[in-house]
Amino acid sequence: MKLTQFPSPAANLLLRTATQQAEIDLLRQALNREHYLKAGRPVGHTLWQGIYETDIDGGSSNLVGVLCWGAAAKHLKEREKLIQWDKVTCANRLKLVVQLRRFLIIDAVRRPNLASQCMGLALRGLQNEWEKSHGYRPLLAESFHDPKQHTGTLYKATNWTPLGLTKGFARHRADFYQDLKSPKRLWVKPLQKSSLGLLSSPSDLPEVHQKAVASATSGARCALKCSELRTLRQAFEKIDDPRGPFGRRHPFTAMLGLISYGLICGAPDVKSIWRKCGALDENQRRAMGLTQRSKATGRLTMPGYDAINDLVNKIDPKPMASAINNWLIEHSDSLPKTLAIDGKDLGGKGQLGSIVTLCHSSTGIPLAMETYSGGKNDCELPVTTKLLAKKELSLTNAVITNDALGTQKNGSPNSNKRR
Repeated sequence: MKLTQFPSPAANLLLRTATQQAEIDLLRQALNREHYLKAGRPVGHTLWQGIYETDIDGGSSNLVGVLCWGAAAKHLKEREKLIQWDKVTCANRLKLVVQLRRFLIIDAVRRPNLASQCMGLALRGLQNEWEKSHGYRPLLAESFHDPKQHTGTLYKATNWTPLGLTKGFARHRADFYQDLKSPKRLWVKPLQKSSLGLLSSPSDLPEVHQKAVASATSGARCALKCSELRTLRQAFEKIDDPRGPFGRRHPFTAMLGLISYGLICGAPDVKSIWRKCGALDENQRRAMGLTQRSKATGRLTMPGYDAINDLVNKIDPKPMASAINNWLIEHSDSLPKTLAIDGKDLGGKGQLGSIVTLCHSSTGIPLAMETYSGGKNDCELPVTTKLLAKKELSLTNAVITNDALGTQKNGSPNSNKRR
């Protein structure tokens, strides 16, 4: 077990992270005896901590507090609004938020200020203890309190920020939400001064946080809701299927939906697209339109890498890009004040073609895309101009940034007057 001690003027308190199952069981038993929610079942990365009070000579110690930290809630509107997270960034960086699932002061030792002292002790050591256990430093803590049970004075005393009430739903094991008519108050606590800026930054995070960030090839949570996956798949219904009669095991619209989802989430090549889509759960695969099931498990199966790669090499990119554009425009919010445009080769040296993307500067959310072959009259500059000239894009009062290539006079997007 790990031992971390911070000086406390009011009491000799020790914070100990439980690493042995026997001590974790003791902490769970304390919660089951005295906490109105019992111990529960934490998910994802967890951290069990006990706070002990020692006697003057540091000999014996008594348990005075229990904390259980776990994975953050999947969707919290007010939290995302505070951090300025879009859905993709939220899915990729959610592990940098940890949730205080349970906090208990043992009734037999309860006294004024003990709870705030224990909470302060735990918060000061949280980043270090989490890094020792899981290899990265979180940036934000979140927690909830039931207004029917108490007023949240402890959170106020330890400088947590209230973000309003939840909708009062509870997650059920059958993967849907029950309406319990019991909204909770959400509180958040930055764990360092730069927390909110780092969480919303489009740049790469410092190394101490990187292990928590989901890459395009990792099993990050889905960045889109099932309803959005459904409409993304439906956006390709008017495109002709180029596959032969014996190569149509998976629905064509589902295949294009998976490819587009991977691209939208930042996957740079086919392998990354395939791995990114592999993280979709059963409901998300159903929403995407997949129909083939495993004989062993009965669960919906993903297309293999070869199937996706073969389709990428056969599909006409222009109607696909047009369908993605229409979907992005239909589902995007109002344009931000600052946009960025850039061209990229896909698959290394343009093996999978090239694409120009107009996106939010702050979040990276794409607003429109246009493909090009790389030829003399079909390259990045004229295609960029063509993209910005689309009538369906409302670019009034938008500032658009581009790289140095865009400073050329002929064919430069700077010559386009729609800003």
